Amino acid sequence: MIPDLSFGIAHELRFRLCLIRPGLMIAVLCMAFAGCSSTATIVKDNLDCRPAVANALSRAIAISPERKKTPAPTATTYPPLPSDENAPRVRRFIREYAYEQRDTMKRYLASAGPYLGMVREIIQENGLPQDIAYLFMLESGANPEARSPANALGMWQFMPATARSYGLRVDSWVDERLDPRKSTKAAMLYLKDLYGMFGCWRLALSAYNSGENKLNQVLCQEDADDYDEICASRKLKRETREFFPRFQAMAHIAKNPGKFGFTVQNAKFEEPKGELIPIEACHSLEALARAMGSSHSVLCEMNPALIRGATPPGGDAYNLRVPMGKKQMLAEKLKDLPEEQKTGNSYHIVHKGDNLGTILKRYGTTKRELASLNPDVNLKNKLRTGEKIVVPVRKAQTKVTSRKTQRVSALTPTQIN
Repeated sequence: MIPDLSFGIAHELRFRLCLIRPGLMIAVLCMAFAGCSSTATIVKDNLDCRPAVANALSRAIAISPERKKTPAPTATTYPPLPSDENAPRVRRFIREYAYEQRDTMKRYLASAGPYLGMVREIIQENGLPQDIAYLFMLESGANPEARSPANALGMWQFMPATARSYGLRVDSWVDERLDPRKSTKAAMLYLKDLYGMFGCWRLALSAYNSGENKLNQVLCQEDADDYDEICASRKLKRETREFFPRFQAMAHIAKNPGKFGFTVQNAKFEEPKGELIPIEACHSLEALARAMGSSHSVLCEMNPALIRGATPPGGDAYNLRVPMGKKQMLAEKLKDLPEEQKTGNSYHIVHKGDNLGTILKRYGTTKRELASLNPDVNLKNKLRTGEKIVVPVRKAQTKVTSRKTQRVSALTPTQIN
């Protein structure tokens, strides 16, 4: 039986099943849903319970019959983030960002300015603490086109599988991780799930960096019941151990820029007003912009997820966002626009002896473009024999423009394990 637990102000209890070793006991992680103390209570018992459904996020499973009949309501508001500005680790990172990496912090603040209003709006809609708005500064340097060495992409640094599990489209034509608004909405849903799993913002944000499965594993392996124990564990990468105090340091500076001599950023993220029109065929954005007498750069800005500069061929129609008043004109012009074949795609099966250089030369492409067409493939690793990768197919007289992304990391190279 699970012992009777009372946490006072707790809204509900969340249970997580952690398999310590095959054939041995199940560890049950039980945390208060509200509040965020520095400790997390772990309750273990010899239970042989298995979740009925397992999803990508290892969602909480109700164990007792009473909870199955009357599940706890979903939280609509969440407690504030803990304030650790005076903790030694946080103060160390405040000094680092305010002085040692001053130029980097200045650039992050400037890049974040236009997006903070939009991010805060979505955070408020989800009932999350406003300080979470500064998380994307640490994740991507507030760059909506940032790509990490591990192939995480966008201002919230989603991996392809996680992005898809939260409704973002990621394929060789469309990558909605590059869309600031859509990716922010997905990130807030992910953070809500992480808090629901761990019951504490310190652990939830650490899991955002490491992945929830990795943090689950370390919790079980270390038999830990304290956040500081997890951060001291060598089973976690240094980046993850430092993630929450770095976030708090960066958020503290961003909330008090004048105190540290930074210029207050008043820029706003103004999305061009537009309307949607379904496009069923493959057309380059350049041709579509020319047909409706609009600017190519504006059309690209309004559709940041189109990584190949064209609407995707086949399948369902793609809802293209166009400037206000241009929808009807484009609808009439579409009848006379031929479907473009220049941006078709094909597949290459990696054979023994193939390497990245020979493939790039054979298909006349670049590493950057190949990475954009294969969001699930880390081109820094050696290609595996039998692996299928998407390659561009072009006609001789035309060329394709793909979305350019900048490879960055939130931490400097010397700080990454």
